[in-house]
Amino acid sequence: MRGFSKTQVAGLFITGAAVGTVAALLFAPKTGVQMRKDIRRISRRTINQLDDLQTDIRDQISEGYSQVRKMIKTA
Repeated sequence: MRGFSKTQVAGLFITGAAVGTVAALLFAPKTGVQMRKDIRRISRRTINQLDDLQTDIRDQISEGYSQVRKMIKTA
């Protein structure tokens, strides 16, 4: 996507997936037990995706920091 970093695209994708999932859960006729099970499963998946995104962001920041330090040392 033009003008967006990979991290931003990933964040937008996860947000869109979460919104779609919530909408599907609200409109799907299910029992309370099944609904709670689905919510727990989706919550775990979302938490894992957010953890992965957080790791990617940390890696990018660390890499950028290292590059800036190298540029300062060579200047």
